[in-house]
Amino acid sequence: MEEDKRAGLRAQLDAHHQWPSEYMFKFIAPNQEDQIGAVLSVFPDSVQVERKSSGGGKYVSLTVTETLSSADAVFDRYEAVGRIGGIFAL
Repeated sequence: MEEDKRAGLRAQLDAHHQWPSEYMFKFIAPNQEDQIGAVLSVFPDSVQVERKSSGGGKYVSLTVTETLSSADAVFDRYEAVGRIGGIFAL
């Protein structure tokens, strides 16, 4: 991500959150345990995870809530999940 864009997003996150703060991530993944496990491995075991399967069962939405220390920690999580193929971040 370009540094100018990251700086703008950081400013928006800092305006809406007082760190440390709870942050909610949302992802769409194929409904395959290896894919789901890869996403969840990015986060500590203590996070809250909600799963919801799509109507046809082919995909699952993952809502992960974690308390983070800064906007940069949010970027770190998204970048780590971004390295997993086939995952969409919302």
